[in-house]
Amino acid sequence: MRRRFCKGERKMGIALYQLLAQEYFKDFHVVAGQRGLSREVQGVAVMDAPDALRWTKGKELIMTSGYSLSKEPHCLERSFQEGAAQMATGLMIKRQRYLDTIPDRLIELFEQHGVPLISMPFEVAFMDVINQVNVAVMNHAFKCFRIRSDNVFRLSNLSFKERKIKKILQAVEAQMDFPAFLYDINEGRSYYSSANFMRISERFCLKDEDYWNPSREHTKHSLCEHMHMTRYRLIDPVNPTGPKISWVLIPIIMNDVTQAFFVVMESRDFLDYCDEYSIRIAFLELQSVYEQIMVAQSIGNIGFENFILYALNYDEKDPDRLIYQASQHGISMSKKYICIMFSQTKDESVSARDERKSIVRAFMDCTVSKSGKLAFLDENRGLILWDAQENDRYELEYFNQILEEFRLRVKEKCCGMELEFAVCRDGANLLSLKDSVKKCQKVMTMGKKLFAQDYIWDYEKLGPYVWIDIGEEELEAMLGRYRLLLQDERNREPLKTLKVYLENNMNFSVTAEKMYVHINTIRKRIDKMKELLDVSLDDRIARLKLEMLLQFLNL
Repeated sequence: MRRRFCKGERKMGIALYQLLAQEYFKDFHVVAGQRGLSREVQGVAVMDAPDALRWTKGKELIMTSGYSLSKEPHCLERSFQEGAAQMATGLMIKRQRYLDTIPDRLIELFEQHGVPLISMPFEVAFMDVINQVNVAVMNHAFKCFRIRSDNVFRLSNLSFKERKIKKILQAVEAQMDFPAFLYDINEGRSYYSSANFMRISERFCLKDEDYWNPSREHTKHSLCEHMHMTRYRLIDPVNPTGPKISWVLIPIIMNDVTQAFFVVMESRDFLDYCDEYSIRIAFLELQSVYEQIMVAQSIGNIGFENFILYALNYDEKDPDRLIYQASQHGISMSKKYICIMFSQTKDESVSARDERKSIVRAFMDCTVSKSGKLAFLDENRGLILWDAQENDRYELEYFNQILEEFRLRVKEKCCGMELEFAVCRDGANLLSLKDSVKKCQKVMTMGKKLFAQDYIWDYEKLGPYVWIDIGEEELEAMLGRYRLLLQDERNREPLKTLKVYLENNMNFSVTAEKMYVHINTIRKRIDKMKELLDVSLDDRIARLKLEMLLQFLNL
């Protein structure tokens, strides 16, 4: 027998009295066994031989034309004596086909055992009855899994997602009598229908990940390829006759990405067809939860993006309208964000916005989405605003890790698309968003020029190089001039001398000591560099720019 994991009888079918109350069955008359009308119907079987009831499994509504009874009038008595007839939900006999009337002895027999005996109309087709019963069972199953809202949950601190998942899993165990489990990959969180699942897992030494990636010897059998529905069953080579455990696994996949694993536990006996049907209903309910969340995230992301674009183009001095728009999107203007700008690079023929769906999906699958929100600024640039928790200090290495994960995921999903990032780790509220974006733009511009080998540049790391106003054209011209000079090996030592000279406050003597050369040699080298670079060292700003740029020439 099937082992029970929770109290109470499972109700995967429909009670016979509920079935007969439907309009279709108005001409079906119960002639005996009324006290058995609460019996459960899961399906229909046809009695076409005198001993047909010996193969009854239970919860079946038996239909017969009466032919077997006309040939062997006592076959039902034998079935009751053998205990087979009592397992049936009830028996339907077609009126006036082979029996003009139902014998009194049969009525007394069904009344005695509390098994409903039903007279069915002559003109009704067996297939129509089967269809009506199947539809009734399916509708009842859908009703059992329908998740209703209630005041208790409205007042709770549980999220929409958590409430829905828990109620669906609880419905699985209540209706099927098998405990269920869901593992959310993005959250790294497990949900259980009850403590029964965990107790059975502990008994068989199973960890959560064993349910989708078993670490012990097992068999694997596909139940539905379209749904990736698979049965796993553990094998114990040391004790092959001992207790066995099996489960049915269905991954929940959205946009080709596995979001969660849905598991229903089995033991000793497999799920029957009605259970499998109910699992499909539960799976569709769970998939619907993830679809709703994805749609809500997409809508919320678009709303957030629209607000960001509005904020960046907001020119009025009075921030009240901006604050009002933020409240409409549920955005706090007082909360501080770390600003991260990303840009698609290398392949200008590909627009990042055209790959929006894939990029957003990659973003949602990465650690950066846990505290970050994404918004596109134009065809190839966007922002990630990271929720800066109060008193938290995020090291650059941490952002390097989570942005590297995002970069690789985008590269995988978007045919090799490359992203580069500028990070400003000084958290600021959205009233200062324009300033934060300008900083990121400058960091990205300077970073590309000064650290071309990198793809993540940090405002603090670049330091004074982003504070001084050096135009992009000027920066490119200056760097080009120095790199051209470096192509001649004879200029490398004079450039190095100029660097040391500026670092030591333009003191010839100190520079000569540090370079281990005569002071006149230092003077000649400095004069040569001033002539080649056409720069005045009396201009403090020009001198500071020169000193900064020399830091990046690997002298």
